[in-house]
This record gives sequence, structure tokens and C-alpha cells, in this order.
Amino acid sequence: MSSRYPSDPSGAEWKRIEPIFDRFRFSGLDPRELINAVFYLVKSGCQWRMLPDEFPPWRAAHYHFRKWREMNLLQRLCDRIRRSARVAEGRDPSPSTAVIDTQSVDTERQGGPGRGRDPNKKVTGRKRHVIVDTLGLLLAVVVHPANENDAQSAPSVLEQLLGKVPRLKVIFADKGYKGLPGGLLWRCFHWLISVVEPDEESSGFDPLPKR
Repeated sequence: MSSRYPSDPSGAEWKRIEPIFDRFRFSGLDPRELINAVFYLVKSGCQWRMLPDEFPPWRAAHYHFRKWREMNLLQRLCDRIRRSARVAEGRDPSPSTAVIDTQSVDTERQGGPGRGRDPNKKVTGRKRHVIVDTLGLLLAVVVHPANENDAQSAPSVLEQLLGKVPRLKVIFADKGYKGLPGGLLWRCFHWLISVVEPDEESSGFDPLPKR
């Protein structure tokens, strides 16, 4: 089956993730079509009721999506894709180095966690708090109000790494994480937080080393 939409997994991609769904019964529905429907919705941002007619009925797609989410199956799917992508780049499936950062975005009041005012970015909304490997592949993400301090909210995203990245040793961060108790983090998890300071002589936007 060829891809109809850019969000559809290719044949090779589907073969890598298909075994995850072998344990489920789909009452005559094609699991690949259900995944296509979920990926289309996530990519396009449409409502469930607005899924194109080529996909299974939206109620069926939504039902299976909720079931997979409750079983943490979608996270396992992301982890498998990330490991495969790292191997394809000649890397170990588990990274030894990661990067943590946040991005504040303007949001409306409807839905999601509470909103807050980020005084540094002058944004009222929410923060995407993410950890990625050095290839930029997602390891963990938490969304929280934009007024929450990066260092104080970091444990909520760091705990998602437990049991997932056995080789991890160093997590690079910016100066917003200086308040994170690095010593405690090392004693508990053997992870080192390395804060990368900007060059005081530079002006404007300058990408920081390792970040």
C-alpha cells in the first residue's frame, strides 16, 4: 500500500512497528489504517470527526488511540522508532548524551494544563519541556504552564527517562537549570547536568556548543 498522505508511515517504517500491534484484535479493521489515521490527525491538527473518509470511522480510530495511550503503547512506538533511527546513523540505540530545554508558546485558555506568564520570553501560555539526544530525537516531553521555573519543573521530565536510556551519563542544559541539584541527580541516577554558559563577548543569537 502506497502512502496517500505525508503523515502515512512508509512500507519499511510500518514493518518496524507492526510487531507492536500483533497482540491486539481490531474487529476487522486494519491496524495500519488506524495508525495512519492517528498520524494524520496529529500532523494536520484536525478534529477526530474531520478525519477523511479513507480512514476507518473516527470513533473506532479514537477508541484505539485512547486504548494505546492508556497502555503506554504510543511511547513504546516512539522509543522503537528512535532506536532504529540511531542505529541507521551508526549510533548505539541508547544515547550517552542528551540535551534539555524549554520553549514557551502563546496559548488560549481552552484545554490542556494551566497557562502562565514567562517573564523572560514575555509569553503567556505553556512550556514544552523536552529532552532530546544529540541527533535531536525526542526522549521525553512534558507540557506545563510557562511561568514554571525550568530547574524546578525539570524533575517531571527527567523521571520519564528512568529505565529508558541505560547509557545516559551527561545532560547538557542552559543557565536556566543552575538551580537543579546536580549532586543529588548524580547520586540517584548517575546523570551529570552540564550547564553550558554563553560567551559574554558575543552579541545576538549564538548557538551554544553541545546545544
